[in-house]
Amino acid sequence: MTHGTPRAARLLFVIDHDFGALGTVMYLLHRQPLSASTTLLLPRRAYELNKVRLPIASRPYESLRDILDVVESESPDVVFLFSGYLFSAQGLLTFRALRKLIRALRQRGCKVATSDPYLGTHYRIGDADMPVGQGAIQRNLERRLARLPLAQGLIAQFARFYNDRKLKREVFRVAESLKDVTQIYPVPIEPSEGGAKRVSFFNPLFIRTPDELRSNAAAVAGPSDPALRGPRWLFVLAQFDLEFQEKKYGRKGFVELVAGKIREALDLGKLPMFIGPAAVTEELSRRFARDAGVSFLPTCSFEEFQQRLLDAEFVFYWQIFSTSAFFRLWNGLPVFFFDQGHNARLLKPLREAGLKHYYLAGSPIYLDIEKPLDAAELTRLGAGFRELALDIRERLAGLPTPEEMVKAIMEAG
Repeated sequence: MTHGTPRAARLLFVIDHDFGALGTVMYLLHRQPLSASTTLLLPRRAYELNKVRLPIASRPYESLRDILDVVESESPDVVFLFSGYLFSAQGLLTFRALRKLIRALRQRGCKVATSDPYLGTHYRIGDADMPVGQGAIQRNLERRLARLPLAQGLIAQFARFYNDRKLKREVFRVAESLKDVTQIYPVPIEPSEGGAKRVSFFNPLFIRTPDELRSNAAAVAGPSDPALRGPRWLFVLAQFDLEFQEKKYGRKGFVELVAGKIREALDLGKLPMFIGPAAVTEELSRRFARDAGVSFLPTCSFEEFQQRLLDAEFVFYWQIFSTSAFFRLWNGLPVFFFDQGHNARLLKPLREAGLKHYYLAGSPIYLDIEKPLDAAELTRLGAGFRELALDIRERLAGLPTPEEMVKAIMEAG
C-alpha cells in the first residue's frame, strides 16, 4: 500500500498596522516552500499599499468577521497573529474580539501562535516612563485645557493616573487572552516558566549572496541623470521616534539637524534618501527641491523599501529595535543609530531584552547627530559591524528553520 505525499500545512497570518509585523512575516516566509500554502491578512491601508507587489497571496481585513470568513474558506492549520499583543491598542480587534477569534480557531482545530515584540516584557508596560499607546489621551486633555493654566497641573496628574490605570487594565486583558498561545521569536529566547510555549526560528534563505545584492541594486530606481551615480545612504525615521526628537530639539530644530545630515551626505558624493513621516519629508523636499541626487518618501511598499534597504551603503536610524535594521544586521550590512528610540527609552526591561536577544551581547553603533558624518570613520565602524553581524548570524543559524518551527507548533499539545 502506498501513501501520497502529505499536503503542506496551510498557514494564515493576521498582521497588524506596524511595518515590523509585515517585515517579520516576510522574513519568515522568504523563499520558503511554506509561502505557497500561506495567506496574509492585512489591514486595508497596508493591503492597498502592498497588494500588487507581495509575492504571497494576501487579502484585506477590517473586522473579526472578515478574519473568520477567510478561516472558513482557507481552512488553515496554523493561524499566526502578528501581533496579538497589538491588535487592541491599534484598534484592529477589541479584547473580546481577540478572545472570540482564538476560541473559534481552536474549536476548528487550528493551532494558534503569536509574535511577541515585547520579548516577554509586555507585563511591564505599566512601568513605562510614559504610557505606551495612551499619550494621545493626555495630549488631547492638555490641548482642551491650555487656557486654564491653574488647572493644568491637576489635569496632568489626573491624566497620568487615568492613563496608568487604563493601560494596566489593557495589559492584563491582553496577557490573559494570550497566556496559553504559542509565542514565536526570530531570535533565541529562554523557555517560559509555566507559561505559553516559546519557539524561535531563523530563515537562512533570507541572507543574500553578493550576486543577489548586485541584482537587487540593479532593480532600485535611481536618478535619471547618468552623472548622478554613487553609493546610496538611507535615513529611516518612525513617527514615534519623531515625537521624541521633537521634544528634544523642537520640530524646526530637528528638521535642521536632518537637513544637515542630508547635505553632508551630498557633499561626500552620496545619494541620500529619507523615509519618514510626511510632515518631515515635505519640509525636507522643499529645502532640497533643486538637488536631483536626494529623494524623500513618506511611505512605500514593503518590496520597494526592502530593495532600497539592502542596496544602501549605510542606513541611519533613530531606533535600535527597528525590524528593518535587523534585516541589515543579519546580512552583514552596516547600520548606525542617532538615538536608541522610543521603545528603549520608554521601557527599560524591553531595552535590556532587546540588546540581549537581538544583538546577542553586542552593541549598536551610535552616532552623535550634532557632529558631521565622516565617511572614513563610518567605513571603519562598518568593518567592525560586519564582524559582529557574522558572529550573530552564526549563532542564529542554530535555531529551527521556519519549516521546523511550524512543525513544532503543529505537534504541540
